[in-house]
This record gives sequence, structure tokens and C-alpha cells, in this order.
Amino acid sequence: MKITRAQVIHGALFLLVALPAFYQIYLLAAAIGHRLAYPYDLEWMEGGLLVHAQRIRDGLGIYGPPSVDFIPYLYTPLYPTLLALFGPSYTVGRVLGVLALLGIASVTAASIVSRRHRHPSRLPAWAGVVLALGLFAAAYPVTKAWYDLVRADTCFLYMVTAGIAGLSRWARSSRGLRGHGKVAAGAVLLALAFFTKQTGIIYVAFGGAIVLVLAWRRAFTYAAVAGAIGLGFVAVFGTATNDWFWIYVSKIHRAHDFNMDRFWGGFARITWQFPIASIAIAVGLAITLATWIVRRRFPSPAFPLVLWSATYAVSIVVGMLGIGTEWSVENAFMPAFLHGAIAAGAAVPAVAGCVRLLGVSYQERHGARAWLPHVHTVAALAVGVALAVSCWRSRWNWRAFVPTAADVTAGDKLVARIRAIDGRVWVPSHPWYAHLAGKTPFVHRMGVKDVTDRKPRPILGIEEAIDSHAFAAIVLDNIDLHDDLQPELATIRMKLRRAYHAAVLLPGDERPRGFSGASVVPESIWVPSQPPKLAADQTLVFDFEDPAWTGWQKSGGAWGYGPVADLLDEHHVIVAGATGHRFAASMTGGHKATGRVTSPPFTIAGTRLTMLLGGGLDATKLRVELVVADAIAGVAAVPTPGGDQLRPVTIDTTAVLGRKGVLRLIDDSETQHLLVDDVILVR
Repeated sequence: MKITRAQVIHGALFLLVALPAFYQIYLLAAAIGHRLAYPYDLEWMEGGLLVHAQRIRDGLGIYGPPSVDFIPYLYTPLYPTLLALFGPSYTVGRVLGVLALLGIASVTAASIVSRRHRHPSRLPAWAGVVLALGLFAAAYPVTKAWYDLVRADTCFLYMVTAGIAGLSRWARSSRGLRGHGKVAAGAVLLALAFFTKQTGIIYVAFGGAIVLVLAWRRAFTYAAVAGAIGLGFVAVFGTATNDWFWIYVSKIHRAHDFNMDRFWGGFARITWQFPIASIAIAVGLAITLATWIVRRRFPSPAFPLVLWSATYAVSIVVGMLGIGTEWSVENAFMPAFLHGAIAAGAAVPAVAGCVRLLGVSYQERHGARAWLPHVHTVAALAVGVALAVSCWRSRWNWRAFVPTAADVTAGDKLVARIRAIDGRVWVPSHPWYAHLAGKTPFVHRMGVKDVTDRKPRPILGIEEAIDSHAFAAIVLDNIDLHDDLQPELATIRMKLRRAYHAAVLLPGDERPRGFSGASVVPESIWVPSQPPKLAADQTLVFDFEDPAWTGWQKSGGAWGYGPVADLLDEHHVIVAGATGHRFAASMTGGHKATGRVTSPPFTIAGTRLTMLLGGGLDATKLRVELVVADAIAGVAAVPTPGGDQLRPVTIDTTAVLGRKGVLRLIDDSETQHLLVDDVILVR
């Protein structure tokens, strides 16, 4: 086949137009490629899904009464089942996401470029495919970098997209049983999508509408197969789980709050995220309608545009419903961004085909014109250039979503610390970290939130486990103690704060970061609240467990009415390293408050006086003085690096051994505070 000069020029022009989209695809590939083998949570619910998969693999099941051991996410079970089949791991889950993305790319190409659409030239169609994929890649940061997570979304998206593309082709293909079989295959794919995410039910209905429009006689086959799979599996799962399956995936799910402002706001956030793409879709549909009016028949090259525009409309509603639901994030927009991108890409060949048909009509009425053979190419290039501009304007930094070697090291150190703890460890926001440390994972925080929201259900064993100190340690994240909107969850938190105290504020190099969704980072390790363990040569002088300054002399407002249990409610500060239930804190009146408290006299029956100190590093204004006979016999200040992690400090008391003295806790700072606990004499 001889290639003409015009074809070479057209090819070069369409390639040039597609370059910004290729760049977007490169950005996505770079981000995913560098995230694929990251051995920790990119998003805080990933590890929980791995626990789901491990339970399925171990034959334990995932739908049952809420307990301290496990509560499932409010999703249908197909995705964790796939993870279980291949072996639960972060890499396996992310590879499934990559395969789904490749499947989406393949479906997009097959849908737009298909010969049955009779494109006047396939160059606009291929350019449209690349531009569609580039626009979808550009939405990656908008959706909180969700495409490659150990989450069901991308697999769900592939199943829905493949099912719709397949039905649009299969509904009218073949005859007899073979044709009905193809429609049944589409029904299977979309019905299984429901068992990946519940919003699949909307696409099941949309698939039925496609069959009704294209081949209504096969609608019964579609409905029968989709209904048999959907209702059949729901009945089986309900019976096998004593109805807990339906309680989780429907009843509890529907009990979540729904925000109408977020719902309506979702429309603008979706359609105007890439305004040029939305305009391209509208222009393409307008030209398609004009062509139908002029030619009195539907233009075949515009079929993908109409199909994916209709799908886009459905996915906009799905996105609006998703973002309006409690605790949702922008991953809810993924179907709309994908199907909108495909529709925008399909507008390129649709405009080319429609303008060519309009040109033919013009020729038939007015005679040939030399410029007519190229008008459709120019029109397609115009749409392509607009989409290319949108791709170029939406550039993003892939490195912002990629963990570093320091993040891997932080995860390694945290897992090693969990492994070194003797006993059971609960990691509510990252249960797979406990698994990596060789320990049994317990319930995920999201499960606790789900079943305590709106219509609370009891969680078997959780309060008893906390009260009885069943966990040797609990690893809490930055969000675990600061959200008391739900009364039942607040009760659990209060029990935890009474029965446990923070022992360690994790250093920065032991806090593996998340890179998608909410910012959830391990922050502190809590252990059972118990009195300090004293050696034979130690005597406890002050443990600060009295809620009042009984016997102490106080001036100023810094130290409040007595030692405190924590500083969370008013100041959102976690104090780590104290023992028992209380400690002394000079910020109960805020940082601006100053003041001093002086202890009752005590006999210095030891050569060393130790205490736990934390807070600011200004030793001239924040300190503890040992006073003997109105003279300062020793001073203790907060050790470096300071902060709210209490650390031991020692005063040499050899020179005042056997004498009477008092302790004076001093806060003269209006910008910092002092924390004190466990004053002990060592003989």
C-alpha cells in the first residue's frame, strides 16, 4: 500500500498533537513504577484489605459479628478473594491494579479504533485513544493517586468499562444462541463488578439499557443472567454468613451520612476539572446531532462518542453519589474521569467522521471543492489540539507520590520495633504491619468507625481487651485519638486513654508515610498504664497520681488544679513516657500562663534524684529545682531534643544526703511548657 505525502503530514500532525498525552502517560508510568514494590501502606486502608485476603486464604471468612479480631470493610468480596488466590501482598495488589490499567487501555483502543465504526482515517481514532488515556493519567493526582493501590477501584473500573464496551459490540453481533451467549457474557462481567464495589449495580442497569436500545430481544437474557448472578450470590453469601454479608455491604453502608452539598458540588468538580475535555464532548455531540439531522442517519464514527458520553453521564452520577457519602475521598471520581476522558478522546474521530459526511453532503449539493478532502482532518486536529492543551496544562510531579528509601527504612524500623514487643500488638490503622512483624493482626480502625457510626453495633471483646490490658502495646496514628464525633467510638477511645498511656512518640525515621488518600501516619506507641517499676535501691518520692496539688504550694495558673491524665482534649498534645495515669504539666492554662508549684518537704535518702522531664529546652525558664535550706542544691532541665517525650534526668544529691528538701517545678515561659513525672530517689 502506497503512503502518500498527505498521509505522512497528517500522521506527523496527529503524533505531535498526541505528545502531551504521551507525556501524561509517562508521568503515570513513572509514579506507578516507583510505587509498585513499596512494602508498606501507600494508603491507610491497603493493609486492611490484605488482612481480608489472608482471612479468606485461611478459610476464616470476612463477614461475621464485629469483634476485636476483625471487622470487614463495607465492600463486596471479589477483590480480596482475588488477592487471596494470588497470595496477599502489597506487590500482588498493585500488580492487579496495573493489569487493570492495561486492560482499560486495551478496551479504550478497541472501542474507539474498531473498523466497524468506518472511520475515514484511523489517525484521528488513534490520536483520540492516546489523548483519552493521557487525560485519565492527568486525573491521577486529582483522585489522590488511587489507580495503583491495593484497593478494588481500578479492577472495578476495568470490569465496568470492559462490560460496557463489550455489550455495545456484542448486543447486535452474531445470531441465535451465540448472540445471546455474548450478551450473557456482558451480564456476567457487570454483575461481577457489583461484587467488587456496590456501585456496580448502577452499571448493571446501564448495561441493560444498552441491550434494550441495541437489541431489545436479548434484554431478557441479559436480565436473567445478571439477576441470577447478583441475587444468587447475595442469597448464598447471606445464608453462609447468617445475613452478616448484607448487613455490612448494605445496611451499615446505607446508614452512613449523606451530604447533599458535597453531592451537588461533585458535579462541578467532575465536569469542570478538565473544562476543555467537557467542551470537546459537547462540541462532538453537537456536530453528531447536526450530521444526523443533515444525513438522516446516525454517523457510525460517532458511535464511541455517544456510547462513552452516555457512560460518562452515568459515571458523573456515580461520582456525585460517592463524594456525597460520609468519609469519601476523590477516588469516587475515578469512573467519571475515565469515561469522560474516553468520551473526549472519542470526540476526535467522531468530529472527523461527521465533518467528512457533512462535506459529502455539501459536495452533493454544491459541487466539489478542492479544500473539502482535508476539512475533516483539520476539524479533528482542532479538537485534538484542545485536548492536548488540557493534558499539557495538567502536568504534575510524579515524585510527590513516590516513597523514598527513607520511607522504606522507616517502615522497616517500625516493624522491627513491633516485632521486639513481647506480647500482642494492636495496630488499628495498619494491621498488616503487625502481620509483617510476625504477630496476629486485629481489627482495623475503619471497621470500628463503620459499625459505631449512626446505628452502633457492639464490638465483641474490644472494651474487655482494653480494660484487661490484653495488648502489650497499641500503635496509634496521628488521626486515631482526635476524632470523637461518634459516641461509641469516643467511648472506646476514652477507655483506651484510661487503661493505656503513650510510652513512645515515634521518631520521624520510624513513621512510614502514606502517599494516597488521607494523611495517616504512625505516631505513638501506647502501653498499659501501671505504676513505675522500682528496683530494690529505689524509692518513689512523687508519682503525681493525685488529681489535686494536695500538700503542694502553687502560684500562677500554669500548673492547673493538679496533675493531668493527658493533654489531648484541650491541647491535642500526646505526652509519651509517663507512667501510671497522671503527670504534672504546666500548659493546662495554655502556653502564656506561667507559675510554680513547690512540693512538701521530703528526706533526701539517696545519692541521686531521678525524674522524667519533657517540654521546652529553655533551661532559664523551664526547670526543676531541688531546694535545701532555702538554697538551690540542684537543677534539672529538659534534655535534648526536648518535646513531649519524657526522658530521665538525674540530680546528684550526695552533698545533701539525709537532709530535708523540696522540689520546685518552674515555668516562667510564655511560649513553652514543662512536663514532669516519677521523682525517684536512688540509694
